[in-house]
Amino acid sequence: MRPVVYEIKRSLTNRFSIVLIVAIIGLSALIAYEGGVSSTSHTARISTINEIAGYYVTGNGLTLISYFYDQNGNPAKEISASTSLNGTVYPGTESSPGTMNFNIIAPAKDRIDRGTSVYLTLNYTYKSSFGLSTSTNTSMTVNVVNTKYSGLEVAGGISDPRNSSSLGFLLFYVGPTGNHTSPSLDVNLAPVVSGVLSTSYVWEHQYSYFTHISVFPSLGSSAVNRTYGLYIKSSYSSTVYFKAPIGPLSLYKPSTISTVETAFFSSESSLLMIFIPLLAVFMAYFTYGKDRVTGVLETVIKRPITKGGAIRSRFLANSVVVTLSIVAAVVISALISYHYFKILMPASFILQVSWAFSIVGISFLAISYFFSHLLKSPGSLLGALIAVFMIFGLFWSVIFDVIVSAFSIATGTSFYITLQVLFDYANPAGYASLFQLFITHDLGGGLGAFGTSQSINPANFGVTPTLLIISAILWVGIPFIMAQQLAIKRD
Repeated sequence: MRPVVYEIKRSLTNRFSIVLIVAIIGLSALIAYEGGVSSTSHTARISTINEIAGYYVTGNGLTLISYFYDQNGNPAKEISASTSLNGTVYPGTESSPGTMNFNIIAPAKDRIDRGTSVYLTLNYTYKSSFGLSTSTNTSMTVNVVNTKYSGLEVAGGISDPRNSSSLGFLLFYVGPTGNHTSPSLDVNLAPVVSGVLSTSYVWEHQYSYFTHISVFPSLGSSAVNRTYGLYIKSSYSSTVYFKAPIGPLSLYKPSTISTVETAFFSSESSLLMIFIPLLAVFMAYFTYGKDRVTGVLETVIKRPITKGGAIRSRFLANSVVVTLSIVAAVVISALISYHYFKILMPASFILQVSWAFSIVGISFLAISYFFSHLLKSPGSLLGALIAVFMIFGLFWSVIFDVIVSAFSIATGTSFYITLQVLFDYANPAGYASLFQLFITHDLGGGLGAFGTSQSINPANFGVTPTLLIISAILWVGIPFIMAQQLAIKRD
């Protein structure tokens, strides 16, 4: 087995490394999941499945028809459903995507055809977050006293993925003997003021010949925070259908690639900024530094290897493990985001983020290797590496804030931004902040941002591809070259 392959295996099987790698990947997934389920910016909350039902009666039998749909009114997939009447279970059969039919034959004593209320329990299971099954049951009363079919049913609260409207509604029709082709419907929206529906319609349209249809009225920004009533007239009946309230218009917003990328930086980048340096310094200590200061190799070398070969193989192995951990965390986060927002992070973004945090981790590795040749006891080396992590990984922003406060440097000024960029260049962990600034042109991810966000041109403050590459080479190359020279010439 080649030395570098063996060292990768050793790095991956180190207990402390395993704990940190699991923490990096697991916490990244958890943050992405939390952001997905709590965000108001879904294109489709596919973890939430709703149901709307209609029916028709033939003799002493009743056919229940249920339509299962997501937040946008789209047919739900992988639904398993059944309904029960007086303890008898009737399985559902899918007649079209999202639509289940339940053929219920009532006992003779119930005499559905003579006009009674039928009490049913509907049970259904669907796939929710991470592909887990979620089971739901609901009780319903089918009142067939006055009519032998349900006709039109309306459900509100349907979100439109194309704009900021959450005033969509779903029309669902079941006719006699299972006829699902609706007659012509005049559908109107009018504002509701003090609980009274206005006679002035702000939107109207006609629909016909549908089984189910999601309707998204275009009301514009003037509709924000207003409540509307739905007013429907039918050509087949003189009955006026009135549903209120619908709204008010919520803060629902469509997702974009930009919002998903911004969400990643605002949540997961802070996690990686802490755990990646921590993984690097402890991995360097347990796989290289501890052997170096104690003079005892924990591994058995079967073939001759030079001092330079030993340090290079271990450094390369550690770098590979750190990089793979970052890539895994970013890719899993991207997949979870896609699960909720239906927007996949571009491959270029995933590569850029993986590169940025890999440079952070490998820089801390190189610094740790260098310190391993300056100190002579395990305790002093471990203490020094923890100090490096604390200063660069945790306290660097505090130092920046103290300087800014001591010299009364105004936030957002050109000098403030220049100083912040210089501090990021002077810190290996700051490389990720510089890369974030380069990608987003947003100062909010850097040191001392005080929770604010400011759009700037990174090139005006020295954040360019050339300088970023030079910075990466210096932070990785200089400490490692010095460590390698000390390993070869002094030890």
